[in-house]
Amino acid sequence: MALIEERKNAKGDITYRVRVRLRGHPPETATFKRKTDAKEWITITEAAIKEGRYFKTQESKRRTVGELIDRYIEFALPESRADYQKIKMQLN
Repeated sequence: MALIEERKNAKGDITYRVRVRLRGHPPETATFKRKTDAKEWITITEAAIKEGRYFKTQESKRRTVGELIDRYIEFALPESRADYQKIKMQLN
């Protein structure tokens, strides 16, 4: 579900703030100068989220697979696996 809010600043300029909320996903927001740009962003963003291909680009660029493996070894592996040493050796 998307919501477009028309906002007017002190100078009288109008901007459009868009909020996309879909169940099971964090809300996404953006601001645009034109309402047509806002509607286009809504369409693209909702479709990407529903298809499972929407990722925050800034967050994904800051993380590496190595960091993921290190966190898995530290937190998840000790709790879930009996063959801890073998899997740890393979991941290293």
